[in-house]
Amino acid sequence: MASLKAVDEAQRWIDFGHWMVAQRDRLGLRRREAARRAKVAESVWRDLETGRKQSIGAIKLLPNPSIDVLRRVATALEVSFEELLDHAGRVSGDGNGSASHTRSGGASPGTALSVKILRLGDRDRKIVEMLVDALLEDDQD
Repeated sequence: MASLKAVDEAQRWIDFGHWMVAQRDRLGLRRREAARRAKVAESVWRDLETGRKQSIGAIKLLPNPSIDVLRRVATALEVSFEELLDHAGRVSGDGNGSASHTRSGGASPGTALSVKILRLGDRDRKIVEMLVDALLEDDQD
């Protein structure tokens, strides 16, 4: 587990939102106009620009747009889909954009699991590590 580099998923979405605002400003678009161009709800666009979807109690939910939404956002911002994916920290997977993975993963189940673990906070990563250690100990018995 020591080789996994921590990823601050919330900060990644905030950075992506700042980039989106800069691209929208470059085009001289208001948020509502950009959302209409992308054919997404203004609330979806706002979630992407702010880096948060909603809060449930103390739990902040992060955006999780589909590849289709990201394609439409790229078109509205007049940037390539690949550039947008790079800023969003994703790759298209099979080239068709049918899979959505973070920049670090997508190749194998082990890699996909590693990427998911990276998205966890320190406390949750330690819990997963303890669970895996316990499962491995059970296998050896």
